[in-house]
Amino acid sequence: MNYDVLIFLGAFLAVLFLFSFIRRKKGIKKCEYDERQAAIQGTAYKYAALTGIFGGIIAGLIVEADLLPITGGFALIMVSFLMIEVYVVCMILKGAYFGITGTWKRWTISITLLGVANLYFGIKNIATDGLEDGCFTICDINLPLGILFLVIAATVFFQKARERREQN
Repeated sequence: MNYDVLIFLGAFLAVLFLFSFIRRKKGIKKCEYDERQAAIQGTAYKYAALTGIFGGIIAGLIVEADLLPITGGFALIMVSFLMIEVYVVCMILKGAYFGITGTWKRWTISITLLGVANLYFGIKNIATDGLEDGCFTICDINLPLGILFLVIAATVFFQKARERREQN
């Protein structure tokens, strides 16, 4: 039996329970956005949609021409991840992702932990089981998911460092 999955699931449920407990104790805050942030959100949606359209076309061509060792399902999920990445990174760099209240520290820590865990399990699964038929399949999705979360966390740290530098 694969105990790594159970350990990860247990840790995830413990973190979820902890956040739920903290939210109940503090009260639920609704995330609010001002007009500038709402406008940036619309622009980020457009960028993500364009990324999805062009990324889907390119991924289809790559899979059809067999240019990379990936399956169609893996390519589809990668395009979806890329859309999420474009949206979130655009929002973070424009300073509109965390709303007015800006509870960025807790979410960044969570995203970082999820990224490290997914990266670990992705590498471990590929090292242990190898690639099915020499291709990345939907079963190997933890590796790019970990990279996605870590890029988001790195973007937050970069943006916060940039904000501090601008204040000084």
